[in-house]
Amino acid sequence: MLSELQKEFKHYNKRCQNLQRILKDTHTSLNDINNLLQVGWEFKRELSMYDALESLRQKVDRIPHLIIFGQTCHAKALFINLLLQQNILPYNSSQWRHITFKYGPIKSIHLTLGHEIEIVEELKAHEETSWVTIPEEDLRREDRDNLLDHCPSIEVILKHKLLKDNVKVMVPPDCHLDQLVEVLGRFSENILPVIIYSVSDDMLSDLNIQEIKKLKDVFLVPFLFVTVSNVDDHLYKYALSTESLTESEKHLVESQNSESKLQSLRQQLSRLGYVNGEFDDELSSNSVLRKKSFCLECSLDNVLMSDKTIKKDFLLFITDILKSCILQMALSLSKIHDSCLRKFILCAFDMAREIQITPKRILYAQDVELKMYTRLMKIAGEQQEEINQIIHKTLQDMKSNVAEVLEGYDSSDIISPKVATMEIQQLVLKRLRSSVATQIVQSVGCLQESFTGTLQRCLESLERNCHDLEGNLSASDAVKKIIHAAYDIDLKTPTSFSIVHTFMDRLRKLLGSFASPWSSSGQIQCTLQWQLQVVANMIDSLSASKLVKTISTQFQEHVKSSHEAFQAAMRNLENQLSDQLEQTEEQRIAIRKRYAPRFARLALESTSLCDLIKWGMPKQIREIGRGQYGVVSSCEPWGKINPCAFKSVVPPDDRHWNDLAMEFYYTRTIPEHARIVTLRGSVIDYKYGGGGSPAVLLVMERMTRDLYCGLKNGLSWPKRLRIAIDVIEGIRYLHSQGLVHRDIKLKNVLLDNDDRAKLTDFGFCIPEAMMSGSIVGTPVHMAPELLSGRYDSSVDVYAFGILFWYICAGQVKLPTHFDQFQNKEQLWNSVRKGIRPECLSHFDEACWNLMEQCWAAEPSERPLLGNVQPQLEQIYISVKSGNDCIEIGQCVQENCFNFNC
Repeated sequence: MLSELQKEFKHYNKRCQNLQRILKDTHTSLNDINNLLQVGWEFKRELSMYDALESLRQKVDRIPHLIIFGQTCHAKALFINLLLQQNILPYNSSQWRHITFKYGPIKSIHLTLGHEIEIVEELKAHEETSWVTIPEEDLRREDRDNLLDHCPSIEVILKHKLLKDNVKVMVPPDCHLDQLVEVLGRFSENILPVIIYSVSDDMLSDLNIQEIKKLKDVFLVPFLFVTVSNVDDHLYKYALSTESLTESEKHLVESQNSESKLQSLRQQLSRLGYVNGEFDDELSSNSVLRKKSFCLECSLDNVLMSDKTIKKDFLLFITDILKSCILQMALSLSKIHDSCLRKFILCAFDMAREIQITPKRILYAQDVELKMYTRLMKIAGEQQEEINQIIHKTLQDMKSNVAEVLEGYDSSDIISPKVATMEIQQLVLKRLRSSVATQIVQSVGCLQESFTGTLQRCLESLERNCHDLEGNLSASDAVKKIIHAAYDIDLKTPTSFSIVHTFMDRLRKLLGSFASPWSSSGQIQCTLQWQLQVVANMIDSLSASKLVKTISTQFQEHVKSSHEAFQAAMRNLENQLSDQLEQTEEQRIAIRKRYAPRFARLALESTSLCDLIKWGMPKQIREIGRGQYGVVSSCEPWGKINPCAFKSVVPPDDRHWNDLAMEFYYTRTIPEHARIVTLRGSVIDYKYGGGGSPAVLLVMERMTRDLYCGLKNGLSWPKRLRIAIDVIEGIRYLHSQGLVHRDIKLKNVLLDNDDRAKLTDFGFCIPEAMMSGSIVGTPVHMAPELLSGRYDSSVDVYAFGILFWYICAGQVKLPTHFDQFQNKEQLWNSVRKGIRPECLSHFDEACWNLMEQCWAAEPSERPLLGNVQPQLEQIYISVKSGNDCIEIGQCVQENCFNFNC
């Protein structure tokens, strides 16, 4: 048992060291992001996970401690002596100090203060040259020693294999319940507690129960209750020593005593809610423990065992505690990595969208402003007659209703007729401006709607991140000036700029120089009649034609100057945005090539550790296939997957590690779908090939064969059509998740026992925003634009067109048009020039047309997969219904309906 325990602690320490390394790399990566990646502070704030990493680091740094509690010091001594397999502690003693057992090359004992300061004091054990049991005098705490005031503790150094991997056994001091929480708090920091409560009596006392409740509040971990045989049970010892009993009878007496105590304690702990009350007499406690030993992601239960079964049960309990602890830490770290990766990809999507949308926004703003400018200049230059009619009609209406012009005018406080005259003139001009503005606004109202709608939002979004516009006229302000030029007589707001108002100011000065008959030196009364006369004379003095000419001239000048200001502002804005887009593209490349792959690799390591702890290393049955990037093997059931297979990949360098990590991340994040081979987990085998280069084992459901083998061995035409539809469904699902496969080919289509297809091998699968334009894929299936580095999801449509040629051909030989080339460069050059697979004589016309559409040279001319699938389904229905019973590639009997041949 001790050797197995040592192995478990050794495994735990190795896994903690692995987690520490991953944590350190994660912290370094986050520092690089904050220091080197030029992204918004909001993104950096979302990635700021230092508190979570620090909290996790403290958990990883914890040292395992077996903390022994018990009913009495006697009970604790019984368990520790059994555990260490030596009588290290005396029986029948009490009031112990705090005791710690740790590893050392030479057995020794010391009195320490706070586990750091050794107290120079002679102990009883020092008087003996070779002591076996610690003297009771050394363990006993003096009455004057205050546990809350630096009470000395005993530190025992043993060369014991259980303690070898930095494991410690700790026995807290005997103390009053009121002091228990504070005493435990002094030594429970930075340790991984494994709590054992030793019971020597048949029942727990009330004081024991209160102590356990206190302990449960301090240590939020499962407890192990152990019943230990009492060496002071004289009747029990006498029965075993009686010579009249045979060996089997002695064993029976011993087991009956142990089982009786175990059953009695189980009933009491069950009533208290500390252990599960269900217990089958036909099963040992070890069997009950094993039932729950693999539920590592949920909270483990308290466990009760007897010292007679401790060799197996104690090992299993320790194993579960350590595995559960390391699993929880690995899961927490994996969540941090996944969160960062999701943020990276979303950020890359935003960057890619900004790079694509910004030039379109600029062109849109320029186009809308030009149309607005052209329209306004046309109104000012070509529609003067309409403006003239508006002004003339307005003046006539005002002349026929002179009294309405003076509505709301109060002249009671005015003494000077000159002042009254000026105010009445202003009133007339205001009424004229208001009336003319209303009708002109109606004629060009669509312009204001255009600006306050899409154009306004477009310009605001373009200028939002430009900080060098201060002191310069912005494009949005220039457009507002154009709008104000069109609405210069709009008096809806007091701050509206009005060109007509400027013109009327000049006109008012002109009218002010006129001599009025009522402006004599004599005293004039500002009566209502006099006011009406002023209004009438003012209206008569205005000329509609002159107003039109002045308005049109000023209108054109303001619109033209505003248009020129807009163009200058847009050039400035475009230059700034161009620089920003270059920086954005650099940052997107940094995320795609450096930061995301780095976190993907860390996520692969932390997730693989989780899978290893939960399910262990996959056990190979036999090799079933080899590919360019790995070996595929069948394996024993793993993680509740049966049948099961794994692909072992040995990345030769960091670049391949990062590529594999990104493949793993994208594949793992794809929600389960009937047409996608689901990746169930991964494990990193550091001992692969003798430990020279670690291998990543990607575990997935096992399929029967790939489409290459299926076509080679023969598949009926209806089955092949059904497979084509399955492939389309799989590609459509990937695209709906924002992913592009980029390597659709025969060997990446797997078939199950019913010859239904699923897509696999997502080594080149990637979100569109993360694509770098790298040339990837299988040459025969690669679209022409892949060679240029600028492509999108339509490359999967092209690849399906080539795949569909093989499906319709019913064989795996290269098309004749492709087989003539000696290397892939010649093939690619020919594909760019338009070379495609030939049409075979037995091809159905509808199938051939569909192929040609899919492998069109221009991506925009290729059909959407949502249109391809209905066409395939219609062909399939036609074949299944008997309208097309000729098997492509071979002749079958006419009107044959055996589609499973």
